[in-house]
Amino acid sequence: MPHSEVILISDGPLPLDSPVRKIPFFFRARLIDMAKVSPKTAGEASVAIIELLGSSKPGMSALKSSWGNIAEIPVIGIIDKSDRREVTQAAALGEMDLIDREAPLALLLHQVKKYLKTDILQDLPKDTPERTAEAFSKANAFLETLCMSAVSDASIQIRAMEDSAKDALSAIDLEGLLAWMQAVESHHSPTYSHSLKVAGLAGAFARYLRWSETDCREMVAGGLVHDIGKMRIPLTILDKPGRLTDEERSLIAKHPVFGQEILKPRLEVPYEIKRMAIQHHEYLDGSGYPNHLKADRLSQKVRVMTICDIFTALTEERAYKEPIPPRQAIAMMKNMGPKLDQDLLRQFSDMILDRVFAELSKPVSAAGGDAAA
Repeated sequence: MPHSEVILISDGPLPLDSPVRKIPFFFRARLIDMAKVSPKTAGEASVAIIELLGSSKPGMSALKSSWGNIAEIPVIGIIDKSDRREVTQAAALGEMDLIDREAPLALLLHQVKKYLKTDILQDLPKDTPERTAEAFSKANAFLETLCMSAVSDASIQIRAMEDSAKDALSAIDLEGLLAWMQAVESHHSPTYSHSLKVAGLAGAFARYLRWSETDCREMVAGGLVHDIGKMRIPLTILDKPGRLTDEERSLIAKHPVFGQEILKPRLEVPYEIKRMAIQHHEYLDGSGYPNHLKADRLSQKVRVMTICDIFTALTEERAYKEPIPPRQAIAMMKNMGPKLDQDLLRQFSDMILDRVFAELSKPVSAAGGDAAA
């Protein structure tokens, strides 16, 4: 088991109102029945979270008998601090951090992240230029807040989105698209890495097309947000180290619909960014999803986002496949014919090949997941 894993311990299924249910959207996590906790089931996890709501005497007894193994890693207990029974149960187990069930989700996430000690900057290539590293860090921070917004009632931080897009575009202008792509390839999350790559490509392509500064920044922002619907899909599925089941693939294919549900009431999000999130899997001939829109309903920005998204998916390394070289990926996309805007694709091809993207055919780190872009 990966050392960055979080184990979730509950006496039976997690209660519907438990904040622990949202942990798999942010971290690799496994649920273990309290009565089945053992060194074998716990594996090499880095953090344990115990939900004490509804825990029974047999479950608590089994957990206590295995406490010596569990207590070797940080333990977080989720309780109602006004409930004497839960407080007593936690005290009987041993030392742990206690978080009230009604506390903000951000508090629980902060505590888990502190124990996992994930620092994305540590994994950057040593020759990553300074502005690229700073822009990467800022864009990642925005994606983390975006995930929080997608699974809670928190507002989307539009200023942070705009600042991230501005800094990423500036870094690409000054230090090159290749530096950006190599930096974001180092991200430990394939899902985040994909969005960061698409954002960089979309911004660079808009610049290549001589679009306005405002439009170029909007394309970067659109790339950051385009997969927001995936943030309603647990990372255990999105970052699965192997092929997806039919059910899992079907769930991932719903991410544009989830994106629409998340973004529709968010009046602060620009309309075109919403369109890119909802429509980036539509094709000009109407064969795409989720709404089978045709060319007359798809804007230039959506068409660009679709091209950048497909190219990124093809050239990324996944658990079950090697990355496809850029030239081969372009050829495959040209063979899609009327599904894509071939004039835009021709110009995208010119930009990609001019920038010697063959270097990206061997990413600096492996990524998990499945082929769904």
